[in-house]
Amino acid sequence: MANFKTMIMKNSDKLNDSEKQIVQFVVSNPKLCSNLSLAKLAKKLYVSESAIFRLCKKLGLSGYSELKFNLSELAAADDRPVQVVSNFGEDLSKAIQDVLKYFKGLNLENLFKDLDNANNVYIYSTGWQQELIAQYLSHELFMIGKKATVLPSALDELKAANSFTQSGDILFVISYSGNNQTLNTELAQLELTNDKFKYISFTNMKQSKLVSLAQYNFYYPAVSYTPDKDYVDGKVAFAPAYYLIDLIISEYSLWRKNHDK
Repeated sequence: MANFKTMIMKNSDKLNDSEKQIVQFVVSNPKLCSNLSLAKLAKKLYVSESAIFRLCKKLGLSGYSELKFNLSELAAADDRPVQVVSNFGEDLSKAIQDVLKYFKGLNLENLFKDLDNANNVYIYSTGWQQELIAQYLSHELFMIGKKATVLPSALDELKAANSFTQSGDILFVISYSGNNQTLNTELAQLELTNDKFKYISFTNMKQSKLVSLAQYNFYYPAVSYTPDKDYVDGKVAFAPAYYLIDLIISEYSLWRKNHDK
């Protein structure tokens, strides 16, 4: 079951909006869906049977039978009591403190210069939580007068942005692990054909392929709600990531004011 959730996280960037809605429904209703035939589930969701089958393939499943098996495992896990972590608050507080210590050690002068000179700022993300972080980053940049475009989590949009970028444009890439092979391959190809982008990675992992591709890197810890391995993937608090963004925006805003003087 943990593997099923891992598969969803790793392949979420391959899904379109309709497929994400299907995944959200079946994961939220595993007991119900595990007892439905392919035809009945398709009818219930107002989609075709082939659409569900294609979704299974995108998630790395052999077919609908394997999806039903994973959903039955998920339903069984939901019926088991989950041990709540009593020290989650302390873990989260420590992560926040660690972010502040990490941030104070950064030299952001060159990054702020590049960001200030950029005509266009783009933000690309992989995964649902990362999309929310991307929207938050865009909002915070907008509040200090720096407009950013959030690209949909689809490689076609990333490829399209490549065709009209200008020299010095900034591309934020928000990825939980930084090891999305499809994304990293595309970024590596863009780097060969387009020297205009300056990449800024935003990831949980300090050692990743994405980090090696980016000119600037930011790291944030993600705190798990529970030590139960079945619930680690996706069941984490991203508050440190939002806190790191607030620190960056605050420092960048102060930097701009000082340079305006």
